[in-house]
Amino acid sequence: MHKSLLFVISYCIIQISQAQSALHVKDITVPESSKADALCGPLHMVTIATGYLDSIELFYVKGMGMKLVGPINLTKKDKKQQKEMWDLASSFDYSLYLLQRPNVPENIQIRVMLVSKKIQPIHKSYNSREMGPFTLGFPNANQEGLDSCLRSLGFSSMAPMQAAILSKPDGTKYKYLETIYKAPEFVHAVGIERGNGMPQLAPYDTVSLKGGPGYAAQVVTGISKSVLNFYTEVLGMEIRKDTEWRTGEGSALGIEPNIPFRFAIVYSKGATSGHLLFMDFKDNKKLSTNTAPKLPNRGVGMYSFETKSIRQVYNRAKDQGIRIIQTPVDYKDPIIGSCRLMTMIAPNGVMVEVFQRK
Repeated sequence: MHKSLLFVISYCIIQISQAQSALHVKDITVPESSKADALCGPLHMVTIATGYLDSIELFYVKGMGMKLVGPINLTKKDKKQQKEMWDLASSFDYSLYLLQRPNVPENIQIRVMLVSKKIQPIHKSYNSREMGPFTLGFPNANQEGLDSCLRSLGFSSMAPMQAAILSKPDGTKYKYLETIYKAPEFVHAVGIERGNGMPQLAPYDTVSLKGGPGYAAQVVTGISKSVLNFYTEVLGMEIRKDTEWRTGEGSALGIEPNIPFRFAIVYSKGATSGHLLFMDFKDNKKLSTNTAPKLPNRGVGMYSFETKSIRQVYNRAKDQGIRIIQTPVDYKDPIIGSCRLMTMIAPNGVMVEVFQRK
């Protein structure tokens, strides 16, 4: 039987929670702290660089039901500042677009950087062992309808749609559906539905029943401690789950069975979505693509977070020895608006942008 990533994840969470308490299974969407305690909010925006805007539009607009805005008007000054902030060559040229879900502002936005097709992709295949950002999650309220739509557009998946019956916190059962789709630029796009009254993992459009992105995932083989410390100690987030499991027989991820892996879920304090998943395969079979997981390389090249104190984030980053690309600077972002903004490189090479609105 095929088991895709989210099936294994959910099964893992439920089994461990039940072992701790036969009477109570806590749902991961339930905050353990208050939004008032959060230094940084949930994942606000993901930047994907691509040489194939038509494929991006087909998948995310016609398939996932998002809205594409752009090209965004960029002045010479805008581009000069962005190149400095994003560590781009002064001669590099690009266009920006925005994918959003206007009826669901809580969802993660996708900033699309249109680049030359000759730019190297971060991932070379859909192989789940390739390190770096590789997944965007799309919680929705009609997974069967989403599956039909994406397949009619010609998009395939890592395995057929999977179904499972899992336990609610009160001990009753709910149906769980999910599929890992092969999105452009070797991104795993997970469509996921929790039925029988269980809240979805992120808000969705009540008309189209489509939602997301609601979370993102990375493979961080062998270095998860330093990566997790970055998100908890620098960005001030909380780990809601940190477990170890083993891959199942015939996993849709293409990983051989019985491989132990560490699996952690990190949320902004008080948040119910916009979280990050981390997988660390413990057999240490690293698969590097030899392409840095940062802009302008094609694929998921940057995460953006809003903070209530960019000075505190900056000081924490310095204390942790994080490589800082752009120290906090006043900037009028064409998407975000007036803010103070900084960029840095997480311990696994992923570019992270942090901003504080004015």
